Amino acid sequence: MTELFWLLYSAGYLIFAIIFLFIANKLFDRLTPYSVKTHLTEKDNAAVGLLLSGFMLGITAVLCGVLAGDTPEKPDWESFSKDLIPILIYGSLGLLMLFVAGILNDKIVLRRFSNQEEIVTNQNSAVGIIMAATYTGSGLIIAGSISGGLDIRSVISTFLIAQCGFIIFGLVYQLVTRYDDQKEIGQNKNLAAGIGFSGNLIAFSIILMKGLTVDVELTVAWDLADRLLHMLYYGIAGSLLLVILRFITDRVFLPGGRISEEVVKDKNLNAGYIEATLAISVGAILFFCL
Repeated sequence: MTELFWLLYSAGYLIFAIIFLFIANKLFDRLTPYSVKTHLTEKDNAAVGLLLSGFMLGITAVLCGVLAGDTPEKPDWESFSKDLIPILIYGSLGLLMLFVAGILNDKIVLRRFSNQEEIVTNQNSAVGIIMAATYTGSGLIIAGSISGGLDIRSVISTFLIAQCGFIIFGLVYQLVTRYDDQKEIGQNKNLAAGIGFSGNLIAFSIILMKGLTVDVELTVAWDLADRLLHMLYYGIAGSLLLVILRFITDRVFLPGGRISEEVVKDKNLNAGYIEATLAISVGAILFFCL
């Protein structure tokens, strides 16, 4: 009987998550100035598909941050119903913050051209995958802000500061590559460059999420300033390690060539895959080891 109740208890949260994802998907379609359905099914626009996929992954990350927490030893429907209120509040807040992050990322990360025009009109998958990564990355940041948050004010404060760090890293990445990222991604529609860039964005967001996520014991002992210092440590350490990794990757991990040359001259997707995979791998290792 206990096992059956646990199953029903978990199913309740799963049903909530599915409904929340459905609503988020509808809101995304409603708030975009173009028909997502038309571009997915009639125009077969892969760039829009990538963008929507990144948004849905970002929402999933937000939900994980909202639903993460201590599970009662003997759950009952009363505790479940009480949990739904803060889950709805923080879930709605997380969705709002993800839309805000999307606007900021769109205007700043790739600022030399219109991302909407590239994705919708030009069907530029290189832009699509980067904007997808910004949604996923921002979702991870929001998840960390919510799961380790003290209250709504601290959640919003840590999100805004971490989001600024995320954007700054995106700009720094473009400075350390040996080519003009925005020219390759926008003008040349270089998907290899987009894949490498997106992998680094997700890797950095994983590290930031680690910096934002605080153990239950520390949540009680730490104030907002302590959490921000904790995040700053991870942000600086993570960005330095990823920049160093970018230089090492360019010279070591592609047999017979350099990542930068393969990306620019040959638009070699394998070079982008290798760079993205190594970056995310390092991000995951740092998440579990730091």
